[in-house]
Amino acid sequence: MRERIAAGQGWYGSMLDAVRDWPLQEEDVDGERFVYLIDGEALDLMRLCERLCAELRDLVDEDDLVALIANDRPPQEYARSDLKDLIGPEKYRAYLNFIYGVLVEEMVVHAVVGDLRKRRRTSGLTRYDAELDDAYVYVYGSTRSDLVSLYRRVRGLPRRSRISLTEMKEFTYWLFKLRLKNSDKSRVASDTKRALTVLHRYTSAKAAHGR
Repeated sequence: MRERIAAGQGWYGSMLDAVRDWPLQEEDVDGERFVYLIDGEALDLMRLCERLCAELRDLVDEDDLVALIANDRPPQEYARSDLKDLIGPEKYRAYLNFIYGVLVEEMVVHAVVGDLRKRRRTSGLTRYDAELDDAYVYVYGSTRSDLVSLYRRVRGLPRRSRISLTEMKEFTYWLFKLRLKNSDKSRVASDTKRALTVLHRYTSAKAAHGR
């Protein structure tokens, strides 16, 4: 990657070349756990880019690196439509798994929270505000804490009082598979469609804020 940049290739294109060729599913770097391929299927592209950016701090303007990692804003000369060609079809499929299995799945819960709040306001229950657990029960059939306990038990993981960001992504991907397994296709499609709308609204607001 550094050699390509030194030879005159753009830094972001060089980074995506490195993503395409990246062999590791996870690694420990200076005591920090980096998981790039969740469940061997879902590519956390931003986490891998974060790892690669650490190798480029002396070659690339810091503002450009921050724009990518903090705001998911690559250099303007690169279009989203180019991503599949730049990282290759295998990595791109894994990236889509992450989009739907983690990012969209997170929005499924938030979309349901919004729906529950609207219903309760319409019913005159103005003193009651829907909580996340209401949405977890509606979507997955159990509270978040019970689902986390089940996830850790199934995966043979130790019980902890907190959940890290990395484990939260892995847990969310597990929930995605659980929902696909236990829900009928029409409800999966409906919940996913609402979640995509919420995600689009969120990413648009984030992009506007990052300008």
